[in-house]
Amino acid sequence: MKVGFIGTGTMGSIHRGSQSIVVDNILFDAGSGVVKQMERLKWYTKNIDYLVITHCHADHFFDIPNFLIGRSIRNENIRKLTVIGGKGIRKKIIDILEFAFGDATGNKYKEIEKMFNLEIVELKDGEYFENNDFKIEAYDLEHGNCKPILGYVLEKDGKHFGYATDTTLCDNVDVICTKSDYVCLDATNTFPTRMHMGLDQVIEVSKKYPDKKIFAIHRSDYEHNDIDNVEFPEDGEIIEF
Repeated sequence: MKVGFIGTGTMGSIHRGSQSIVVDNILFDAGSGVVKQMERLKWYTKNIDYLVITHCHADHFFDIPNFLIGRSIRNENIRKLTVIGGKGIRKKIIDILEFAFGDATGNKYKEIEKMFNLEIVELKDGEYFENNDFKIEAYDLEHGNCKPILGYVLEKDGKHFGYATDTTLCDNVDVICTKSDYVCLDATNTFPTRMHMGLDQVIEVSKKYPDKKIFAIHRSDYEHNDIDNVEFPEDGEIIEF
């Protein structure tokens, strides 16, 4: 399992790109600027077979038109792309495509699966998608009034990788940590808010689960000291398990 950190930042970060990671051929989140960042890092869309979306805020979702249309222009859509997200994700993708490239027709993207060679999978809490290569389970998280927002546990090659970001510290963060060997957690600021975990909570979680490797992402530009069992990856960093 190879994990590439495309972006590790928040909306307010000056020095970090929008949070997005790639695990082998699976891309998690496609927020503002992610596609260009992928190109700069030579992690091209042609290598992505699965796109997993946590929620539909701009810094996690707004580059989907660039991803899909760029893929089409470069004839990369000869390979099927599976998009995994919460309930209603298909409509959200159509809406943003119509807004960005709809040419005022109002129904240009009604056959989105055929246009872009897509399979769209909508999950809710406790549901999963599974094929011969991996299994990914979805869990509800809490991010203000944003619904749905999902975290995930990816089971692949005998390893379990958790992804619980853009969330407050809630019960399913514990569930994801319990089920994962490695886990990305929200560390937006050094302190928690009504929308986000804070680094102090990430540290407490790391003490609760000392056998897990934790990656603090979705970070603003604060400074930090070295912390046992917590890694602070930078944009462009690659880690292999």
